[in-house]
Amino acid sequence: MRFILSTPVFVLVLLLQGHFFYGKTRESMPLYYISKTEVMPGLKTSEALFILRFHDDAGNIVANKQIKLSDNGVDKLVTPDAKGDAGLHVKPGKHRFQFFYSKDYFEITTDSIVIKPRNQATLEVYFQSSKYPVICDKPVIYLYPQQKMPVHVELDFKGTLGFTYPLYNKGWNMEADPDGILHAGGKTYNYLFWEGNTEIQASTVDLREGFMVKKDSLVSFFENKLSAMGLNAKETNDFITYWCPLMQKQDQYYIHFMFETEYSQYAKLTIEPKPDQLFRVFMLWAEVKSTGNVPLREQVIKPFTREGFTVVEWGGARVEKPAYTCRENL
Repeated sequence: MRFILSTPVFVLVLLLQGHFFYGKTRESMPLYYISKTEVMPGLKTSEALFILRFHDDAGNIVANKQIKLSDNGVDKLVTPDAKGDAGLHVKPGKHRFQFFYSKDYFEITTDSIVIKPRNQATLEVYFQSSKYPVICDKPVIYLYPQQKMPVHVELDFKGTLGFTYPLYNKGWNMEADPDGILHAGGKTYNYLFWEGNTEIQASTVDLREGFMVKKDSLVSFFENKLSAMGLNAKETNDFITYWCPLMQKQDQYYIHFMFETEYSQYAKLTIEPKPDQLFRVFMLWAEVKSTGNVPLREQVIKPFTREGFTVVEWGGARVEKPAYTCRENL
């Protein structure tokens, strides 16, 4: 799954079994399925056997690596062989599994799977990477000193920088006016602009929080939420006129805001002199075709105070194709 980041905020999302899952989607491949069932004469009527076969998100066999699992609430460890297979003897009946590979992959939770006495069932399990590539497209940085002064801004980006304006050369050296106008090389700028490629670790963002917003309500939603954050009229206008034209294909959208603590793990700012107030917001958004019964908590928006030397940054990311899907649509 590919995301386009555009001015700080991140998006996502696949809803499966009551959980949010990020990462690459397999539109034709479920996360797990029974590929083969056969009667095994060597098993007793009180026995059954699962052959667990593990794959990564590229379809490769996961071999010789310890995998944690839970079978009906009982924790166990298995190590698949060179073929990616691990045998698990169980009692006949219903079994509900949870599989854990590593922090770089999502947990997989199955429905109840029935296995009959003396049966051997091969359960194919496809782990999904919790890292997804994103293209940062238009984070912008506003500088508001109390008086005209030189400012140096450095960006520690966990990825590869692309286009920047003005040109980023081991940082930006600007002369900033109190109204936010920036000067460098005989030119003036309204803000600092950058874009780049990175990978987002899904565990750093709680996408169970956010908002479901109808297309016709996007403008009023952003006006309300951005004002609550503390963005001024110009910043809000720049944000809305950039994002809303891109959010017109579906009738409903999922929106989640990332703030400085989450966002700085991927793009940290160092500014000299140090600002009195630094506020950064990065929006994650996705087109929603169907919501079903989504266990979504409304995100709490906390305002910042504009005082002294203030720096504001906004940006975002969108999913190129719909990724917020109900289980029944998979």
